[in-house]
Amino acid sequence: MPKAILKIALDVPLDRLFDYLSGGHAVQVGQRVLVPFGRRSQIGIVIALADTSEFAIEKLKPVSRVFADERPLDHEIISLLQFSADYYQYPFGQALLSALPARLRQIAPAVSRKQYAYQLTTLGKNVDIAQIPKRQSLLRRVLEALKTSAQLTEIELDAISSGARKVAKQLVDLSWASSHQVQAAMRTPELQVTPVPNLNVEQALAVDRIVQAPQGFGAWLLHGITGSGKTEVYIRLMQHALQQPDAQVLVLVPEINLTPQLEARFRSRLANYSLVSLHSNLSEGERLHHWQLAQSGAAKIIIGTRLSIFTPLPNLKLIIVDEEHDSSYKQQDSMRYHARDVALVRAKRLNIPVVLGSATPALESWHNATVSTSLPNKYNLLSLNQRAVTAAQLPEITCIDTTKVHLQQGLTPQLIQALRLRLERKEQSLLFINRRGYSPVLLCSACHWIAPCMRCSSKLVVHLGQKKLRCHHCGHEQRIPNQCPSCGNADLHPTGQGTQRLEQTLTQLFPNARIARVDRDSTSRKNALVEILERVHAQEIDILVGTQMLAKGHDFPNLTLVGVIDTDSALHSPDFRASERLFAQLMQVAGRAGRADKAGQVIIQTQFPEHVLFNALRSQDYVAYANAMLQEREQVQFPPYVFTALLRAEANDYALANQFLQHAFSLARNLSQDVLVYDPVRPQMERLKGMERGHMLIQASHRPALQKLLRNLVMQLRGTSIATKVRWSMDVNPLEF
Repeated sequence: MPKAILKIALDVPLDRLFDYLSGGHAVQVGQRVLVPFGRRSQIGIVIALADTSEFAIEKLKPVSRVFADERPLDHEIISLLQFSADYYQYPFGQALLSALPARLRQIAPAVSRKQYAYQLTTLGKNVDIAQIPKRQSLLRRVLEALKTSAQLTEIELDAISSGARKVAKQLVDLSWASSHQVQAAMRTPELQVTPVPNLNVEQALAVDRIVQAPQGFGAWLLHGITGSGKTEVYIRLMQHALQQPDAQVLVLVPEINLTPQLEARFRSRLANYSLVSLHSNLSEGERLHHWQLAQSGAAKIIIGTRLSIFTPLPNLKLIIVDEEHDSSYKQQDSMRYHARDVALVRAKRLNIPVVLGSATPALESWHNATVSTSLPNKYNLLSLNQRAVTAAQLPEITCIDTTKVHLQQGLTPQLIQALRLRLERKEQSLLFINRRGYSPVLLCSACHWIAPCMRCSSKLVVHLGQKKLRCHHCGHEQRIPNQCPSCGNADLHPTGQGTQRLEQTLTQLFPNARIARVDRDSTSRKNALVEILERVHAQEIDILVGTQMLAKGHDFPNLTLVGVIDTDSALHSPDFRASERLFAQLMQVAGRAGRADKAGQVIIQTQFPEHVLFNALRSQDYVAYANAMLQEREQVQFPPYVFTALLRAEANDYALANQFLQHAFSLARNLSQDVLVYDPVRPQMERLKGMERGHMLIQASHRPALQKLLRNLVMQLRGTSIATKVRWSMDVNPLEF
């Protein structure tokens, strides 16, 4: 007799499962169900079947519906999400449901794309094809195909003839065939197969070490300078892994804009294996379709952004995390997980290898590969120190002291001359400025008023083309005023550089140059970035102006100059990770220059050319810089030498947020003497989107001690009345303070 009580996870902010009756339905663990919850219905996932409940049976409600035609979630992914929810102190039901495609969170059957398959009925099997007139040749061909196959999908019918679907429907009308809905098959684009490059000695050694390692879990840190051919190493490892029966490979990328070019590269080299991508640029139907193909095992290669780490993959044999240092892998709301760290946990549980690749590994990863003596967490280090293209040399990096030269609309004479030289040679240039808009502030020349955002502790950015002031934190917009609201002065100046202003300046300096801007504003339209990158490869663009969207992953053979504008603010940031992020960013953007047989040059404009960070950049010595940074971190006891969590709170009135944090501070101090709890303070961005903010830092020398305290603290906070009056979250291993 089937168990009648179902333990169901729901998308609610309560860290518990809910008991329901099966209502006579045959239900499996991992299945999607519809249940009554209060005055409404909710989608839930069955986590366990039981004979008993802590509640009286007569008080339990039956499930309203079981989506029996859908493949249930497997135990592995449910267990991984349970671990993640526990570690990151987040309600399990919310973590589980948020990891699913949007269509699976809606009260409807999960149909991604309707497609039908046809098969012959008994009547149809008895039809004598010879009796069908020869003029009905297509009918004869479709019948012959159906007689030799168990069923034919619409895509297989299309391969016979463009009119084959219509004929199949006629067979259904004649009762010669029947049809039923199936999961849409994959449409693989036709691509030219590219030649296979030869591996250099370092690449071959990296591949051999991973392939020849004992079967099972292994964490490999692939540290390769920009242009060293890390992607080719990935492809060789994927080819090896995919030789196993029904094997699947998961490739994580930090940002959507890296997905199309990796897709194209993998499709051209791994054409025999079905590939899907998972990212937020897909429509809901596309995302569900790709997710279902991955879940069923039909897709063998899955490329995706951070949420893809929770995709059900029944035959996963290898995980690759590209640009593993990138902060985009850290979720900044809801469950604040780090996809790289979850990837390591998933690989460990499945006993498979995981490869982390970067030119500038996160200091935590570098520590685990070179310093850490805790064997369970130790990574194997592989290095690629030469560029994959033999003729390609690392670019020459020069720092220009902007305090000693006259700037022409934000550009030094040396950079302008270098741009002019590239235009004469018909080579391409990239100017990097990590600030979109026209200028960061609107300044009054008389009273020095600066346009503020009334909802955030920030300034409004000038978007001159739209004649708008816009907050890049909350999205607030307003028209540019004609005069200063403070003193009435009409002389208002856009001050500082943004991508739009830099593009305008270049147009004035080089009126015949073909210039393209790449930032979130210019690439908001679907496929806009892909189109711009295609124009770059087709030599239809001379100068690219871009933000960090262009800093990594892209390979432009004719690009020989990179100019970096205005990076000094990060040198004096109160965030201890700011210099690490800046170094990685500049190393990545510098790596765009000179990747083929033409020499590359990087010009960085700065007021502090002798800063230790720029000295390390000029020698392009990540190892020396990382080791020096680790020594600093150890001296001041910053991560990775300690483990941290940040309790954030926000409310319309800061007094409420502070009251909550003070209560949490008292609780935490009483819970453990082994964990350091700092007094609550306000962050640098005190107000965001109209909410007043505060936070409290918790620090421990050992991870288990921190986790024990967090588990007890969060459980107690959830039961307090003050917690219902503020919006709060626990961020374990925070990247931003």
